[in-house]
Amino acid sequence: MPLWIVIGVAAAIFVLVIVLAATFNVFSAESAEETEADWQPLPQDFTPEDLEGLSFRPALRGYRMEDVDSAVTALRTRITELEAAREQQ
Repeated sequence: MPLWIVIGVAAAIFVLVIVLAATFNVFSAESAEETEADWQPLPQDFTPEDLEGLSFRPALRGYRMEDVDSAVTALRTRITELEAAREQQ
């Protein structure tokens, strides 16, 4: 087998390992348990400061959908409440 094929396969495996390690936060200073313990969902009566500190737990290809969905639902509810209050004034 030619040497360039062996080197190419080794390079592809190396890149794959690095991508998978980064996906699963292997390079992060925090462990998965610390991330889980520190994570707080958006509270029901959130403030602008809560939005400043809003974060989502990482998942395989981005963030956990249930975290994002709950934040979007809370934002949608608050916007609806504020629009209703503005219309009553």
